[in-house]
Order: sequence, then structure tokens, then C-alpha cells
Amino acid sequence: MYCLCVAVPLAVDVLVEFAQSVPCPLIVMCCFVVSPLTTRCYGIFGCFSIDQPFLSLARPINAFPLPVDLIMPNFCLYTRDSPELCQLLKVSDPISIRASSIRLEAPVKILTHGYLEHGDKRWLKNMKEEYLLYDDLNVVVVDWLSGSGPPYTQAVANIRLIGAIIGRLVLDLEEYFGVPPSAVHVVGHSLGAQLGGYAGEYLKSRGAKLGRITGLDPAEPYFEGTDPVVRLDPLDATLVDVIHTDAGPIITGGLGLQQPAGHFDFYPNGGIRMPGCGAHFLESVAKEQGNIPYGLRRFIGCNHIRSYEYFTESINSACPFMAIECPSWEAYWKGLCWECGPDWHRCARMGAHADSYMNYSQPDVPLKVMYLITAPDPPFCTFHHRVSVMMSFTAEARKHGGDIGVFYITFYGDHGVSDRIQLNLEEIYFEPGNAYTYMIGTKDLGRLHYAILEWTYVTAYYNPLTWRILSQPLVYVNRVHIDSVEMQERYEFCGLDLPFRSGTHRKLEWQAGCPEPAPPPGASILGTIINFDVEDTITDNINAVNSGLNSLGNGQFINNLASSANQVARELMEGLRRRRVGGGPAPGRRKKGRERRKGGARVKGKRRKEDSGLRWRIVDI
Repeated sequence: MYCLCVAVPLAVDVLVEFAQSVPCPLIVMCCFVVSPLTTRCYGIFGCFSIDQPFLSLARPINAFPLPVDLIMPNFCLYTRDSPELCQLLKVSDPISIRASSIRLEAPVKILTHGYLEHGDKRWLKNMKEEYLLYDDLNVVVVDWLSGSGPPYTQAVANIRLIGAIIGRLVLDLEEYFGVPPSAVHVVGHSLGAQLGGYAGEYLKSRGAKLGRITGLDPAEPYFEGTDPVVRLDPLDATLVDVIHTDAGPIITGGLGLQQPAGHFDFYPNGGIRMPGCGAHFLESVAKEQGNIPYGLRRFIGCNHIRSYEYFTESINSACPFMAIECPSWEAYWKGLCWECGPDWHRCARMGAHADSYMNYSQPDVPLKVMYLITAPDPPFCTFHHRVSVMMSFTAEARKHGGDIGVFYITFYGDHGVSDRIQLNLEEIYFEPGNAYTYMIGTKDLGRLHYAILEWTYVTAYYNPLTWRILSQPLVYVNRVHIDSVEMQERYEFCGLDLPFRSGTHRKLEWQAGCPEPAPPPGASILGTIINFDVEDTITDNINAVNSGLNSLGNGQFINNLASSANQVARELMEGLRRRRVGGGPAPGRRKKGRERRKGGARVKGKRRKEDSGLRWRIVDI
């Protein structure tokens, strides 16, 4: 027998077709030289092609990574024995690893920055310090400054090779020191999150698998709508969790990936605009202790950097950053998704302890899209409450009819007082007998004692249907029902069917003689007209067009463009819609069935025996 070696500069698929067409039975092997025009090799780190799927409508400009010696990253190891001194680890150099203070029995956390950054960034130092405070870990900070510079397309190409170099270091730890890849957790921000995906891809190609990758607002340009091989995806590690904080399309200034990319995709506050962002430049500089470059970065990319701020806080926070699975942010905000379930399978912790979710390692667990609310300033974590304001349906309330306005609520509990929270973030028409439900976040208040409820009338000058000419605007409240998610407690505070005039503040607490609410009659024709949301209607129509376009050509790319158009339409409608006092939810549903505990303000639903233990386990992990 003979070996025929064919050396021609053709694409791989052409060579394979040629080999299959050769009729000679003596040929047992074909050796091909891949075209230097589309593939380049980098020794032990593998070969990289700039052909499909890396070349697509979503990635019109493609490049090879720079040579290894030009972009070789630095790996700085930090441990509790050496928390400030960078101990350099070198790839394929076990002596450098053996000379360090690495703890072979401890998990490894690999932290990596993104585009235009370096390994000495303040946020990386903060995250490293929080991890070492949490446990005796090996924290490796990756500095790939030499590959993170402009142009962006070259940095996008460089992370493919840098990811392979990280993967090689992980294999070195396993080969020379017995540290399994399953003990390694890569945490990357922006382009660094996509880099973590390439490290996982490198290990997969060599029969290994990372334990976990956390993507902190993964970069969107050149990754949104691409093949899973090109971007971070759930197959890159045993657990892939992603925090989306700047997920608007790039055409509207969004820098982060919008599409789900992991086993758990967390979208705090909807994933696009974070509370506390949008401040003036001087306020941003003040938050960075007067550092103007850092203040400018916060001013421009506040939503984008929130992802690593949330993650860093979550490492040692007693507050669990509890997120709930839900079909959409709108459904979550309206209080339609609030129960974790008897085994907590619909809830998971966003951030460092997302791996505490008990079922993530099971292969049949579906991918989850999760939502939660954060505070505008540190500490960002909040405790969530589903609040239902139930309007009275007495003869007096029906005779008066509905009015348009805004509700505010303040909670008083064992651990203090909440902020004054606006429930409906845009003015809506409140009708007698209906229930209006919202999800809100507060600091840890402990057991709630009572609430202060306030209603403010908002005149819609352009809509005569909302005018009150011959009578005073007011609403009648039957009660406020509260479900506290993390603490699994229920409360009912009585409104006694009393009227709320504009600006009225009233203390609501549990009372034995609280009148029972009537079955909600539903929205009237007048209420439907007044609360008609033009923006949501246009969005629904655009989404329908998206679905049709997605079946044509490069569906993912077309859908990405349509999503951008969708977001632009939203921005335009916000400028044209009726006068707002915020921007947000619409009426929700009222939960059926309650069980009141006599002699106290708290109302408990049915609770499984293990709930109490689960509650504290989730908080204290």
C-alpha cells in the first residue's frame, strides 16, 4: 500500500471532496496542506480559520490572531499566602507553577478583562480581594493588554488565540499537578467573556471541560446572532452563567449580548438600562472618588460595567441576588412570575453563587432566562416583593369611577424603612374592583409591620377622558397584598375601602375587620382606551415581522437587525408618548386564595416543611 500526500492551496471542503472522488483502492491516507489564505496555525495552540462560520454577515471583517510572542498574556496568581504579590505562571512551564504558592486542592478562579483594558484594573483587584476574603482560593488574573488594543476587529481575532493559551494553562495544571479542569472557573467581562468561551472550546477539542464560565455582559459586536462556535454558549463549560446589563442593540449604544448564551441568563432590571445609570458626568466622577478617566468610563459605559459590580458584590453578600425564571421582563415586572416553587427550581442566585442551584449539572435541565431587580447604588442587591393594590368595589367607588395617577408605597419592618417606591412607573387609569400588581425591590427589612400608601393624580391634558371637572379626583383602596419572595412570607394591609385624594398618605396595617375584596370586574371600555399602550402595540407588530424575517436568509443576522429597529422604535415612541412620570408596568393579576393568621399582620400560605431550611441555605451560601 502507498500513502498519497496532496499539497494544494484549496479549502478543506474541496480537498475532502477530491479525496472521496479518487478511485484508487491503494490510497489509504491523504495529507493536505490547508490554504494559508483562510487558516493559520500557532503550534500547540492549534489552527484558526477565518472562513465560515467566523465569516458571516454578522462578522464581515475577519482577521487572524497576532503572533503568540506579541500577545502572550501574563497570568498573575494570588492566594491568601500572597494576596498582593503577582506570581507569574507560564504556559508549558511547570517550574513557574511549582515555585508559586498555588494550593493544588483549592478551586481556581481565572479573571479576565475586556477590550481596551489590562490586568491591573481596579475592578479586577476588587474582585480578587473579595474572592480571597470569601475562601482560600487560587485567583489568577489574566492580563492580555498586548492583544486588547484597537482596532476592535483585531482584538476580536486575538481572543481566539488567547482563549487557547488559557486552555493550555488549564491542561498544564491537570497534567503536572492533578488539578482537574472541572475545578476551574473563568470569569470574563465583555470581550473577556467571549474569550472564556474560546478557552472552553479549546479544552473540549482535547477531551476536557471547564467547570464553569461566567460571562459578565459578553460583548455584542461581531458575536450577536453568530454560530455557537463563534460566541460563548452553554457547551463551553459544565455551567455557563451570563449577566446581561447593557443588552440593547449596538445601534442604540448597547455593548452587551442580548441573546441568551448560557445555562442561566440573568437580565437584572430587564438587561438594558440599570438603575443609577444615566447620571451627569460630574456625578460619575464623584462616584469614582474624583478620578476623571474612571468617571468618564462610568459615564459612557455605566450599564456595561454594572455586570462586574453586581458580580463582585455577590461574592460575600448575605443578600442572595435572587432571580426568577420568567418569559419576559414585562411579565416579571407585572408580578406574573414570583413563585420559586416547592423545590426552588424556578429561582437561582445571580453572581458568584449561581452554582448553588441544585439541578444545574443535570443534562436535561432546560436553559433558563431569569430576572431580578437591583438598587441604583451599592449595595445593589434587593429583596423582592410582589405588591398588589386592590381597589374597592363599593357602591361609592363605582359611582365615582376610576381616575388616572400613580401609587407610591413605603414599607416599615424589623430592620428599618424602605425608600418611597413608585409602583406604577407610568400613569395609568385605576378602576374600581380591579387589582394592580407590581414587582419591587427593597433592602432587607425583615418582618413587615405596616406600609404607607400614597396616591397622586396625574392630569393627561391631551386626553379629555381623564379630566375631572365637576368632581375631585380620588381612588378607593380595599387592601394591599404583599408576597415577599426571599422570605416566603405573605402580608395583607387593609385600606378599609377609604378614598385616597391626590397626595393622600395613609398608614395601612393588618386589621381583623378588613372588608373582603369583590371579584375583579375587569377593565372597562373606558379603562382599556385610556390605558392603551401604543408603544407595546408597535413592538408586538415589529416582533411579528421579526419572526417572518428570521426564516429568510441568515435568519439570526436579519433578526438582529430587526431587533435593532425594534429598539429604535421604542426610543422614538418614548419621546412621542403621553407625559410620563417614569416608564414601566401595566396592571397585573391578583393572586387567588389566602390564609390569614389571626392576631398578626403576617399572612402565610401553605409551606412545605423544607422551605425554612431552603430559605436560610439560599441566603447564607
